[in-house]
Amino acid sequence: MAPPARQRILDAATRLLRERGLARLTTREIAHAADAAEGSITKNFGGKIGLLIALLSQELPELRAWQAAATPPGQRPMRTVIIDLLERGIAFYAASLPLVAGAAADQELFAAYQATNRENGTGPHLALDQVAHYLTECQKAGELPHGVEPYTLALTLCGTAQFEAYTAYVSGGGALPGERADRLAATADLILSRPGA
Repeated sequence: MAPPARQRILDAATRLLRERGLARLTTREIAHAADAAEGSITKNFGGKIGLLIALLSQELPELRAWQAAATPPGQRPMRTVIIDLLERGIAFYAASLPLVAGAAADQELFAAYQATNRENGTGPHLALDQVAHYLTECQKAGELPHGVEPYTLALTLCGTAQFEAYTAYVSGGGALPGERADRLAATADLILSRPGA
């Protein structure tokens, strides 16, 4: 049985957006690739911008994998969880950068993207909020030091992941010093360090 039209649209849009970018892609092309009616894009997402926001806020497979890495506190060693969150965060930002860059290339399209984010309360802060909430739960469970602010830790984690992805996207691999695994391990150690220690 074929997946529902909504999922087919999301899958086709993800593939086409990565291949061609947002500015040059029409809803008709997405609908054709999804074997769906063009009106189903408007019905399910409100149009091309709504589709992009759905992908970046909820639907990208890399985002779901990142969210799945936030296992319940105490289930895995916290250092392992943080490194996993960093790796999957890098994968999410690497997947989302071309989508956002495609929208940013067209000023009118990007203004509509920003306006829709403001109206819907969507945007990149949602991932940060989710990570901060998770780290708060870990702190309550004794997995993170008290006296550190989870939102600041989330900024450190998300900022590291985003910069790793951005640098690889713009400069290719090897632009940052050392090995990525070592940088992520050092970031995890920094997040887990006790203030004033």
